[in-house]
Amino acid sequence: MRRYLIATIVALSVCNAAFAADILGDVLKQIAANNLTLQSIAHDNRADVLDLKAANTLAGPSVEYSPFFGNGYSGVAESELVVSQEMEFPTKYAARNKQAQMQQTVGEQLLAKQRRDILLQAQLLCIDIIRLNQTLAMLKERLANSEKLLQMYEKRMEAGDANALELNKVKLDCMEVRTLVNESQGERTALVQQLQQLNGGKPIDVTTTELPDFPKIPDFESYRTLTLATDADVAVAKTALRAADMNLKVQKNEWLPNISLGYRRNTEQGEAINGVLVGVSFPLYSNSRQMKAARERKESAELQVAQAKHEAVATLRTSYEQLQGLQQVIDHSDVKLLQESLTLFAKALQQGEITALAYYVEINSIYEKLQRHIDLHCQSVKLLAELHKNDLLQIGS
Repeated sequence: MRRYLIATIVALSVCNAAFAADILGDVLKQIAANNLTLQSIAHDNRADVLDLKAANTLAGPSVEYSPFFGNGYSGVAESELVVSQEMEFPTKYAARNKQAQMQQTVGEQLLAKQRRDILLQAQLLCIDIIRLNQTLAMLKERLANSEKLLQMYEKRMEAGDANALELNKVKLDCMEVRTLVNESQGERTALVQQLQQLNGGKPIDVTTTELPDFPKIPDFESYRTLTLATDADVAVAKTALRAADMNLKVQKNEWLPNISLGYRRNTEQGEAINGVLVGVSFPLYSNSRQMKAARERKESAELQVAQAKHEAVATLRTSYEQLQGLQQVIDHSDVKLLQESLTLFAKALQQGEITALAYYVEINSIYEKLQRHIDLHCQSVKLLAELHKNDLLQIGS
């Protein structure tokens, strides 16, 4: 029977954690769809790609007409008409088209990173809201117990079985708990408003008291290798490096000449001469500086890749070590014992075995330990959320 009961409790805990994860998943999907910053970045990315494509098209044809007038001749003595089209060497257009495609990839990577960061911020807010939901549930239960004790002591006072000091202590506790409830509700309201701002100003809330369950990390080195392969910051830096390399290749093609083709017509006293216009121009002076700038940008991008990897590893290790320390503290917390102690002290007070003053000294200490357990558990879940932040790349992509 006992094994069956334990199995049932474990199953319920797993179901509650899964239910909480589903609720958070729905919240994050809404934010991914409604966040105004992400929508703005998506429009900017499309605009950047369109600008590159617009710059990689042929310029408009040029039409020039020059009339000449002479003494002793009425009207136009001579005229010149030139219709020309200037174009760059064909391979330049192909290289710039690849550069536009790479710029689109860079934009997509930046958008994915920004979406991950915003969703992580929203996820941490949700975890804090759940923490406050747990705190408020505990405080409301505590307030209900204090109000019952107040009624009991008011009756005892009337019967002469209690003194004013004990009654005042119960009243003070009720006042203190009501203050804690109001403070927690105020903090919760502020967090919900922040969550709504991330949701584009649309109403959204988290009412569950169950924290989400994240996978544990048994082997840090294997986890570090896997995470670096999918980290959004590192991916952005690597894509920027490929874009810098592509830009260098484009600049190497810039030495190729520009070509002008056209039609030319000259008239002199009514007689016309037709011809073809052909011209080339070589960017001898500007291209060398552009090449140097492209090389500098590529070297900068290589350093940024190395820096992104170092920062990602340092962040992972710091969060992992903090999590390990917190987990040891949480493992030594016996919440069931604390809750049983609350029940035992309440019975002892009702049976007159202890005074109200002694009762509140003990239960205040117990409630402080319970609150600390809630806070530490929330903090550990937030660290796990940060360690698994790259899983958020799958949402809204």
